[in-house]
Amino acid sequence: MSRSLVLANGRVIDARGVVAERADVRIDGSTISAIGAVGRHPTDRVVDVSARTVCPGLMNAHVHICFDGSPDPEPAFRSESAVETALRALPRLTETLMRGVTTVRDLGGKEDVTLTLARLSAEVVDSPRVLAAGRVVTMTGGHGYWMGIEVDGPDEARKATRRMIKAGAAVIKVMATAGMMTIGQRAGAPQLTVAEMAACVEEAHKAGIPVAAHVEGRDGASNAIQSGVDSIEHGHGLDDTLLETMARNGTVLVPTIACDRAIVGRGLAAGIPRFIIDDCARLAPSLETALRRAIEIGVTIAAGNDGGAPLTHPGDLVDELEVYVELGMSPAAALASATINTASLFGLTAAGLVEAGHDADLLVVDGDPLLSITALRRPELVIARGRVLEVEHSPIDYHA
Repeated sequence: MSRSLVLANGRVIDARGVVAERADVRIDGSTISAIGAVGRHPTDRVVDVSARTVCPGLMNAHVHICFDGSPDPEPAFRSESAVETALRALPRLTETLMRGVTTVRDLGGKEDVTLTLARLSAEVVDSPRVLAAGRVVTMTGGHGYWMGIEVDGPDEARKATRRMIKAGAAVIKVMATAGMMTIGQRAGAPQLTVAEMAACVEEAHKAGIPVAAHVEGRDGASNAIQSGVDSIEHGHGLDDTLLETMARNGTVLVPTIACDRAIVGRGLAAGIPRFIIDDCARLAPSLETALRRAIEIGVTIAAGNDGGAPLTHPGDLVDELEVYVELGMSPAAALASATINTASLFGLTAAGLVEAGHDADLLVVDGDPLLSITALRRPELVIARGRVLEVEHSPIDYHA
């Protein structure tokens, strides 16, 4: 019989606020079994987290684990074999987990790699849970065609969606507009039509799978929202009319704004190609405006940072959350964007909260994320599926 793990004497919080003060969290297997005065048994493994905060593990709603986060990730992606890509992705997954991100949603990569890693992530103990789209659905020659299924017309879009569902995708990714990382395009120009995306949405929703739309322009955003997608990824060009429609419909915004800031701020000096910098500099201000208004209007925000894109690591989600707070979100709402909101978007009913019966994906941090979201930056303990991961330089004795 396995020993229970007890996180003892901590301040327990989640997206709803304070759950308990100076409380224990009992973990049996991969599940939280009790919170509060849980009692102690001689066989328990007790880890003292006094004067620290226990909170849910973070979830990143937009990553590309097949990309290396270099100034120009596309050439390496295209030249590597699937085996090379998988081997390079594994340490990125471990690094992501150690930074406190216990679940990631991959929105485009090499089909066999991302879907296989998603299937095996529960068995790879030093990996976050992975939910993967596999290959994106794009128009012929459209954004990300080099990692996508190219379609023309609703019937082809429908077949591509069915193909990804058959392959095991947990989400379908559609390209509503051109994008910054596809050379020769004007990022933000509309691409897939309303009818094409609606066919994807119909097929995905029949299977209980959400649809995420890449959007970097107003017209493409309108098309995606009309088609019924579940989330708008990036969101450049969103105006009040579209944001109000999103709020009414429950369409989620995944901003990935920290990536834009990295590209514009570090630019040529970091080696990013000129075409990416020019498009990003042109579009980035509209995303800042859209996100600020989305927060004010009450659009649901799910945190994602486009990890794997230029100068962005899938584990650096706190950079993204800090921008949300800068633009008007409370720290508590920022925590919700990376926990309960992402869990809801992903369809994970037992994640995102510190609650009995929920998944034991937890962080122990020094400080209070409800006062300063930066407290999440250096977790002292990461618990993934009930297992305590060894965080470098942690002052907590977790070997008891």
